[in-house]
Amino acid sequence: MTTYARVSAMVVAIAVALLASACMAGGPPTAAPGATPQAMPSGTVDLKPGTYAVAFPQFDAPGKPFPKLLITVPDGWRINDGFALSRNSDTQRRLVVTIWDVVDVYANGCRWLGPRIHPGQTADELAAVLAARPLRNATAPVTVSLGGYQGKYVEWSVPADINFSDCDNGLFKSWNDVEGDRYQQGPGQVDRLWILDVEGRRLLVDATYMPEAIDQDRAELATVVNSIAFKR
Repeated sequence: MTTYARVSAMVVAIAVALLASACMAGGPPTAAPGATPQAMPSGTVDLKPGTYAVAFPQFDAPGKPFPKLLITVPDGWRINDGFALSRNSDTQRRLVVTIWDVVDVYANGCRWLGPRIHPGQTADELAAVLAARPLRNATAPVTVSLGGYQGKYVEWSVPADINFSDCDNGLFKSWNDVEGDRYQQGPGQVDRLWILDVEGRRLLVDATYMPEAIDQDRAELATVVNSIAFKR
């Protein structure tokens, strides 16, 4: 499966990071001095290098708009269906990051027609639920900062030897939000997850790559993820 599940209205995508903290290999790409971020396009288009802004109007409060997410991409990236930013490359080395407002977590990614788990409202609660899931080989949650906000970091993967055709409806799923499900794209896929508390709202940044990704791919993607910032 080469497409990515639609995330929520707040979903954007970009690459994956090398480290669990904000101290990643390489510095973030930089925009031209004084450059104004562009609004993220809503369709599927190739992007020019630069900084893009993603708004979250559903989180705006009277007199207090929710911060926009800013992210800077180099040449060779695109926005897919208005939600997933990815590098234009072959399927095996495609790199994607999405942002979610997680509602429920599937108790078992392969047998996802079974129970779901509601992970509370905090970053700590969601991180604990994700880390305990079977078939994911998850790391223990650690404290992290990204874009100026604190949260938890978890890394997990899809079993390299799993056959998706043996799973419910041929899909391997992770969680859902109010607009759709996060399903995985293939065996061995790695997700690096930043679960942030952004002014009382929990946002999950999912940076993912396939097992065929090489060091250079992961370094490029780490740089893009490290460019994330929030600004009103």
